[in-house]
Amino acid sequence: MPPGRVLTEGEVLDRYVTDTYWKALAARAAGAPLGRPDVVVKPHSDEEVAAVVRLANHYQVPVVPWGGGSGTQGASIPTHGGIVIDLTGMDRIVEVDERSMTVTAEPGVNGKRLEAALNQRGLMLPHYPASAELATVGGYVAARGSGVLSTRYGKIEDLVVSLRVVTPTGEIVDTLPVPRHAVGPDIAPLFIGSEGSLGVITRVRLQIAPLPATRHFEVVSFPTVEDGIEAVRKSLQSGLRPSVVRLYDEVATRITLSPVVGSELPGVATVICFEGDAGVVAAEREAMLKLVRAHNGDVLDSGLGEVWWNHRYDFYAPPHAPELPAVWGTIDVVATYDRLVPTYHALQEAVAKPYAARGLKLRSHLSHWYPWGAMIYGRFVLPDGGPDAVTLHDRIWKDGVTAALGAGAVINDHHGVGLKLAPYMAAQHGAGLDVLRRIKVALDPNGVMNPGKLGL
Repeated sequence: MPPGRVLTEGEVLDRYVTDTYWKALAARAAGAPLGRPDVVVKPHSDEEVAAVVRLANHYQVPVVPWGGGSGTQGASIPTHGGIVIDLTGMDRIVEVDERSMTVTAEPGVNGKRLEAALNQRGLMLPHYPASAELATVGGYVAARGSGVLSTRYGKIEDLVVSLRVVTPTGEIVDTLPVPRHAVGPDIAPLFIGSEGSLGVITRVRLQIAPLPATRHFEVVSFPTVEDGIEAVRKSLQSGLRPSVVRLYDEVATRITLSPVVGSELPGVATVICFEGDAGVVAAEREAMLKLVRAHNGDVLDSGLGEVWWNHRYDFYAPPHAPELPAVWGTIDVVATYDRLVPTYHALQEAVAKPYAARGLKLRSHLSHWYPWGAMIYGRFVLPDGGPDAVTLHDRIWKDGVTAALGAGAVINDHHGVGLKLAPYMAAQHGAGLDVLRRIKVALDPNGVMNPGKLGL
């Protein structure tokens, strides 16, 4: 690899000490980062990635793949030093196949740039995560991410057609060219959500879709979270497929949604989007609003939905997003409908109430819906953690995760595990974690790939 793409300068290494994980940001601010690479390499091809990984495996040097650095869980932090493979130099959009409706891209392609390129052709990757401005295609897949259109189009694993991966021992492997087949187990899902612990993703083929002919928004308000959940559950289970459903509880409606849309919304405000053929959109809208009204929902100004869409990324930037010395985190949990409301209330009891005296606000919304259940995105913010901020942060997380597991939820829908949730993987998976560990050992016998993550 050319010397200019093997970097050891201190100011360069310092760029790789944190993603957006609160503890990593706080540690960097305190001058004691959670991890720092010894060297950064910037490959431009599969073969260069494989050569680096083979060398690292031979000498048992840790390797951490790096994309946009937008993760929230600390998955890309090189806690054991070693080599960071910065994949942003592999940023080609290899092929757009309009007959099969797929796009093939290298892992370093920025999400926003990919979307712009597809939009020019009248197409889209129906993913649209909040991190699109920073995140990369490889990161989408490695973290098993989700986007705002997931209720209609699914999460990233529903859009993956095939992958190319460099294994921990340096082989270049292509998964089969289709995601559904009966020629034995499918190996692609091993790498989706593996956060660089089982290999380096170097090429992704994804399902794309036409830009919708019509995109229509509605904003409705429910008196309670329970009313809103029932209306959405019955809508999805009757076969309706809105692309967006974002149900904000009363706290989130007041302090999260209302400031962004510029209007004081009542109750449990919910943004809904229907898209596709105009006739289908009209029919779905009519059917879902009938269910909304049957569950005590009021239909508000639909123009507010357009405002939300145009400002949907503003939630994650100042002044709406917190900054140090605040303490924050997102307790992202997913549950089947029979456990969804108990999980919501369990988080209120474990996080919102006990820490209210410290100034904590828990603002929750439900934004990724399935016929069987939904995700709760519980965002907590403390204005200032004070001298015990790290201890307080960890205690809030422990209380929230314990409550979610006790209510029968799963502790993550789409943010990944990284460092943050690694301590809870045994409680979540039980004996299944040992299966994952055996897979890890089989693929990565020297333990070089992103050590310390995923509880492996």
